Amino acid sequence: MKETNDPSPYHLFSKWGESDSIYPKGFLGNPEVPHPTKFYRSWKPFLYSTGFYDFILGKESYYEFQRKLSSLAEEKFGVSLALSCMVEVNVAGGILKASKFHEPGSHFLWNAFFGQDPILILAAGVSEPGFEGKLKKLQSSVKDDKLTGIKSFITNGGEADFIFWVTKIEENYPVYFVSNPKAFDHPNIREKKIFHTDFTPQVSHLRIELNEFPVAPENLLVHNYGELGMELRLKELCSLVSLLIGKTKSLSVLHEGIYLERKLLVDWQKQFLENFKGNPTKELLLEGVPFPISPLIQEVTNHFGLKSPEDLKSIDPDWQLFLWEDHLTKYLLQKKKRNTPNELNRKS
Repeated sequence: MKETNDPSPYHLFSKWGESDSIYPKGFLGNPEVPHPTKFYRSWKPFLYSTGFYDFILGKESYYEFQRKLSSLAEEKFGVSLALSCMVEVNVAGGILKASKFHEPGSHFLWNAFFGQDPILILAAGVSEPGFEGKLKKLQSSVKDDKLTGIKSFITNGGEADFIFWVTKIEENYPVYFVSNPKAFDHPNIREKKIFHTDFTPQVSHLRIELNEFPVAPENLLVHNYGELGMELRLKELCSLVSLLIGKTKSLSVLHEGIYLERKLLVDWQKQFLENFKGNPTKELLLEGVPFPISPLIQEVTNHFGLKSPEDLKSIDPDWQLFLWEDHLTKYLLQKKKRNTPNELNRKS
């Protein structure tokens, strides 16, 4: 069970650790509790300088991006930072790539990935109360250039400058970019709450309700989020595989079962992703479903002497990231089974 300890340029917390004077600011007196609007923003220049946004800018493969996420997730705070990065790149960046402004640099929103000052952060808002992963249940709408709706869980929302807001009109789901009002008492805000979860606690989330918030027609990015949403969710799951690979590295030197299953997952990821060219499509990503993380999660569960993977959150709440049971994930599995010949189903 030999693991290399060679330093990686993507181990950002080791390279710019607390003992170094250039450690990013934005933490309160207790470094375990970051300021809710500073954590990701403080680290974006370092992410840019080490190439974490190269994929979305067309400079590297999706596989290389995933390898960087894995390295980052090996460290303390690394899973939180990797989550913030991967959500902005996969989801907000994915929406931008699918928009009329798909060429890097064609709109000021691309500044989020160019490392320019002032730092720009993009977030995407899909989830709503009672949404349950079903777009047809969305209530947000734009009428007469005014947005009314609520988003209940916007990752990076506490730090975001702009929100890519998924709305509904008949059978389509247009996406608009909306400025994130800094004032909590804005006249068109009914509710605005920044919050953190027990897992990846450094990541900020936002719940926000707008009423007749002005949105210009030119702020329309995507006419229909429907099929694109599935692609972006698959990219999120693919990146969570990378975070799991990183998070289990330290455990792999302690437990042979974890070492072996982690190696199998690393090999699978390389074989699956290495030949992808450019931006992976929904069809290509769907070929890998279900992403085979369960054996590794089970070995981690065994290592801690727990009865089920759901109990891992008692060890570290971050393990909740790797328990996938939402509606869309189940739908993806069903879709894969429908699209797979019976002979292949028997082999899987």
